[in-house]
Amino acid sequence: MVFLYIGSSKVTSKGQLTIPEEIRKKKGLKKGANVVVIDTEAGILIKKMSDLNALFAPFEAIAKKQKLTPRRLAKEITVEKFRTLKAFK
Repeated sequence: MVFLYIGSSKVTSKGQLTIPEEIRKKKGLKKGANVVVIDTEAGILIKKMSDLNALFAPFEAIAKKQKLTPRRLAKEITVEKFRTLKAFK
């Protein structure tokens, strides 16, 4: 893992966190930017919502084409997860 910049911040009593200015500028995070906070095994990942929208756009197109509802998609993901886990046992 390469660290490009390390800053520090405090979490407020309301759970708010200030992203250091250098990182905000570098990542183009302006006032009012929407972000997604993801809990990973490696730590907390904060991504711009626009980055995730671009990442998932092809999948959304496929889901619409195949008329996948969120419920059906969740079911298919679960089935595939168990099929994959079974293969490695």
